[in-house]
Amino acid sequence: MSSLSRHKNPDIRPAAWRVQQAWTSLLPKGVTSCPPLGSTDGHTNWVASVTTTVIDGRAVAITGGGDRTVRVWDLATGEQVGSSWTGHTNAVRALAMSVLDGRPVVISGGDDNTVRVWELTSGKPVGDPFDLQADSVEALAIAERHGRPVVVAGCYDTTVRVWDLETRQEVMAPLRGHTGPVYAVATTVLDGRWVAVTGGGPVVRVWDLDTGDPVGSPFTGHTGYVSALAVAELTAGHQVVISGGYQTTTRLSDLATGLPVSDLPRSENLEAVTTTVMHGRLVAIICDSNEPTIQVWDLKTFKPTGELFPQHPRTVHAVATAVVDGRQVVVSSCDGGSVRVSDLVVSEPAGKPVRHDAAITAVATTSVAGRPVAVTGGDDETVRVWDLDTGDQVCRPLTDTTGSVTAVAATQVDDRAVAIIGGKDGNVHFWDLTLGKAARPPLTAHHLPITAIAADNTGDPPRAITAGDDKTIRVWDLRTGEETGNPRKSDHRWVHDLATTTLDDQPIALLGRWGGGFRVRDLASNRDTGLQTTGNNGKPVRLVAATVVDGRPIAITTNDDWRDRPMKVWDVITAQQIGQLPTGAVSALAATTVDGHPIAVAASHRTVAAWSLTTFSKISPGIEFPDLVNAVAATPQGHIIVCFDRDIAVLTATRSS
Repeated sequence: MSSLSRHKNPDIRPAAWRVQQAWTSLLPKGVTSCPPLGSTDGHTNWVASVTTTVIDGRAVAITGGGDRTVRVWDLATGEQVGSSWTGHTNAVRALAMSVLDGRPVVISGGDDNTVRVWELTSGKPVGDPFDLQADSVEALAIAERHGRPVVVAGCYDTTVRVWDLETRQEVMAPLRGHTGPVYAVATTVLDGRWVAVTGGGPVVRVWDLDTGDPVGSPFTGHTGYVSALAVAELTAGHQVVISGGYQTTTRLSDLATGLPVSDLPRSENLEAVTTTVMHGRLVAIICDSNEPTIQVWDLKTFKPTGELFPQHPRTVHAVATAVVDGRQVVVSSCDGGSVRVSDLVVSEPAGKPVRHDAAITAVATTSVAGRPVAVTGGDDETVRVWDLDTGDQVCRPLTDTTGSVTAVAATQVDDRAVAIIGGKDGNVHFWDLTLGKAARPPLTAHHLPITAIAADNTGDPPRAITAGDDKTIRVWDLRTGEETGNPRKSDHRWVHDLATTTLDDQPIALLGRWGGGFRVRDLASNRDTGLQTTGNNGKPVRLVAATVVDGRPIAITTNDDWRDRPMKVWDVITAQQIGQLPTGAVSALAATTVDGHPIAVAASHRTVAAWSLTTFSKISPGIEFPDLVNAVAATPQGHIIVCFDRDIAVLTATRSS
């Protein structure tokens, strides 16, 4: 340690890496999600309606919401196309697409009691708005009447209105019969005539658009109001209506007779539904306010055949499908204002994806047989190992813990992947990840819950260091499982977090200090080196991460003081602060070096961001996830693993252009 005083602060170099906003879920594997469309300048209020189309070969989504605007988004890039369309004086609740004078147009309606028409390519208004002389427009659909395009509007005043798109004239008296607001409208051709299918109150009705007369009897059986519906062709010539709403089962009914065909369980509060064909299978995509995911149902078997990644922190309001770069995707929106895109994955065989049964609490990374993996532990008392490229589990779940997993580390020992696991029971487990079984019996020296674990394979032998609520710090030989050195009490109270790195080519551990900063511990002897940061703000360091650049260790710490939120960046050799990373309260922290460029990754509530540790600037915007982020990890290959609730997402760091 005598060379410490000879070193200067590291040279500042420009950041050469950025973090992609798109993320990939491992659960279920293959499902991807971009960040909310327009995350830097998107809708400022809830988004009630989504539709999709193609402009100049680009798949786009059109959205309308509570901020009174209509917007167009490039689904490949997530960027807004052109300016927002303004003109509505209240919230936009419904959208539809049509063609007028050979030009594609968008029709929008909402709480200002008007329907407006926009030229798709330019966003310019087409003619004057329709004044419906009715309460707010809740739903829109397009049909034909006598060979002319008509707009069918479901209104809050329980009526259905039909207008000629070209003349802006109402073509028939308002259609009456619903006992509640008409929240859902679809149009189709039945027996050679255009009909409107509408949902309002507890019933679904079908209307002849030539005469305005009801077709058949109302579809009954719903116990709550109908808020969403779609029409699909189940088999050739056999159309069905999928309908549901608040506190009522989602039901498939025969369009021609109104008779029930099947019910879809687990869908008792339907918020939105659409249908598409995937691999020759007709599927329904369903959003239920009681479920955190978007469900995919096979309409031939009436069984779930997939589950899209949890999309939003709040209830999903609208869904639509599109094709982006040859991939089928689902576009969804929520009352928080976000609009997201996910690959549509239909599982084979049908069934829910495998995931932890409770929240993931800790994550680490290593490689098994040359493939990068994430090792996760959770409140379900299991440890799971995931291939970062395929999303497959590498081995069976490791289940010998007798309490929630609180800390995870992973490393290589003699070319074999090893995980070191700590839990609330105070035991430390060693797992051989190649064999998928315990490498040795659990270590029981700690007698209270484990608070932190780190591993190192740069020294000989490779070691792990553990800290617990019993206020002891212990170092273990990863080959033998024997404790090396004497257990050490923490400096004042228990250690919340620690990290390993190297100093003068010797393995060390950085222990978060109770009074702020860190102190350095020699892993070979399990003794303090005397090197520590100065200052005492009375607040314990909650999280510690470390990486090495050009042989020089860098540390990042964050404490519990809400008045001192920035993450501090330290030169370990001098124990001096060299920068800070402004952020809110940090719930998870990681650091790595990608191609010589050190980065830090931190989570604050639901948001994850990455920083360059040379420029101390962000290399990604804040990326929002659907739930509280409990753990993050990062690899030198550029993987960033984010764990929230029971799920795992993967970001990628890529070289800047």
